Amino acid sequence: MRGLGLLLFLPALLVAREAPAPTPALSRAEALAVLARPGTAEARVRALVDHLHQRMPWVATDYRTRTVDEILARGSGNCADHAKVLADLLKAGGFEARWVREINLQAPSERRQASARAKVAEGGKGFSVFGYRHNDHRWLEVRDPASGAWFPADSALGVVGGEAWAAARLGFGARPEAVADMIAPVFVEAVQPGRPPEARSEAYLLKAFGAMEGGRVRILPAWPAWEKAVRALEPHASGAFRGMEDLHEQGGTLSALAEAYAALRVQAQTWLAPSAAELAQQGERALFAKDYLRAAGLYEQALAAGLKGSQHPYQGACAHALAGQGEAAFGLLQKALERGFREDSLLQEDTDLAPLHADPRWSRVLAAAEANARNFRAVHSDPDGARFITTDVDLFWKAYAKLPDSADPVGLLRREYLDQGSVGLQDFIPNRIRSAANLLDAIQRHPRYFAAIQENTRKAAGVEAVARKSFRALKALYADAMFPDVYFVVGAMNSGGTSSSNGLLLGVDLFGRGPGVPLDEMGPWHREVLHAPEDLPSIVAHELIHFQQTHEARTLLGKAFHEGSADFLASLVAEGTFNQAAYAYGYAHEAELWREFRAEMAGTDASHWLYGSSQREGRPADLGYFMGFRIAQAYYAQAKDKARAIREILTSGDFEGILRDSRYGEALAAGAR
Repeated sequence: MRGLGLLLFLPALLVAREAPAPTPALSRAEALAVLARPGTAEARVRALVDHLHQRMPWVATDYRTRTVDEILARGSGNCADHAKVLADLLKAGGFEARWVREINLQAPSERRQASARAKVAEGGKGFSVFGYRHNDHRWLEVRDPASGAWFPADSALGVVGGEAWAAARLGFGARPEAVADMIAPVFVEAVQPGRPPEARSEAYLLKAFGAMEGGRVRILPAWPAWEKAVRALEPHASGAFRGMEDLHEQGGTLSALAEAYAALRVQAQTWLAPSAAELAQQGERALFAKDYLRAAGLYEQALAAGLKGSQHPYQGACAHALAGQGEAAFGLLQKALERGFREDSLLQEDTDLAPLHADPRWSRVLAAAEANARNFRAVHSDPDGARFITTDVDLFWKAYAKLPDSADPVGLLRREYLDQGSVGLQDFIPNRIRSAANLLDAIQRHPRYFAAIQENTRKAAGVEAVARKSFRALKALYADAMFPDVYFVVGAMNSGGTSSSNGLLLGVDLFGRGPGVPLDEMGPWHREVLHAPEDLPSIVAHELIHFQQTHEARTLLGKAFHEGSADFLASLVAEGTFNQAAYAYGYAHEAELWREFRAEMAGTDASHWLYGSSQREGRPADLGYFMGFRIAQAYYAQAKDKARAIREILTSGDFEGILRDSRYGEALAAGAR
């Protein structure tokens, strides 16, 4: 325990650290000036908390009750002193705040237990909120005036905001020094005068904690034990704070919480360990954050873990160059070139690599990239030059067969599938599969479906003959078309396909529909988007069009045209579509949809029109595909030069001009008349 509660005082003998030297009095006016700075409510409260945390050291209780002015004059205080001062300043600044009381796990201490038992005998059961392996703590919740939501603020520990609180108090990474002796909170409750206590363990210890690591904490094997013990402790901890129960009688539940949290920490080290692709993602984030040394190290780790592709050593070279490590940068550039890096124009324009330009090796790097680009064009300008790769499907099912007997299923999927997979599979990870834990979660949420689709996913091997026909048809329509390799992978039930610089990436797990395949585990979105393996050629054609596109889409109009025009051009070279529900609804409600789309198309929010989240109010998802399809179709129909129209559809970023020249709205209005 770092301080006293509303009514509780710890003896001085429990203090693990010496009290700091006396500090100068704190200025109320200065603190309020910090709070008055412009910004969001949370940013302003964070500034005040930082101010108090830095200038008002935590000290153990000396059993004296002080006013706010006395605490400020003293310049130090325990957790309750901090909360009292913070509440007073927040009130003066126009914020609504309420007290929070907490029980947290700490290292076992016979001395703390003896002191607690003495206090219980002296003052009642309320003092049982600290004991052998637990302690109490106080902080505040502040109401955000804009949203009405409560967020944590703890100046004793220097923490503000839900994510920061969860990371500092429950996270498995490095902890701030201020919370070093607090293992994990196990009970949280908010209190306000004249109101019954409000349970907050669910919000903080289950929802916020479970949402960490992208929600993957919830799928750790120890999570059910943690959740059960949190719920079991809650009424007893609340009763102890009200002086009605002796929390020392819940030693078994507290032990179960300690064991569950320790198990979660150990499991997180293996289950949540990043795959090679995830390490590269972390490197990319560090690079954007200008933490160049860390970025370089992460890319090196990713490559050592088996990361494939040429773009990653290239990014690592950028990080090394920016960190002033020229030799290492040239080493990774050489690796990228050996893996086929061909973006010669990017090399010349990328200022990250400017520190390398004066080196004699730079010209050789440029020449090698240009040679790679020529070789790629020579092979992949031919519709028959692309490879159709299904090895990842086989790799997945081999790993899947081992899951029932595995003590570490996440590690198994990471080691034997994600890290061993093709460059196409690894490109599919960042925004689709995301992690081995997420993949396992998808399998566990759809066990009967996965158990039934192996045969259908293996039918991807028979797609090549049909798909090549569409490749040749596109070459006849668009002479500059390129035909990359095609990778078939098993994903996490959230994407049927995408493309990367390495090729077309198809998620065959969404093409498992067929006789004997149960769909009872599926929600409405999955029931719409699940297809039979016979539909794979149409999505291959769709992704092939995406590979040709060079425009950049930011508005809803651009995004819908990007997707819908890929459907339209695919319809010229292949049969079928994989968005039947959206198109059937679209044709039946076209005028209504156009009015709605036209009102929103200049904005950037595509959530009502594209991807899984767009399913709403009885409408199918992905109606933006239909709108983009119809605009592209109308533009093509109006064009006298069809070859030029195809080129414009693929390369032009003037989406407003294309819409205008398509006369789509006019034609629709005329049809309505």
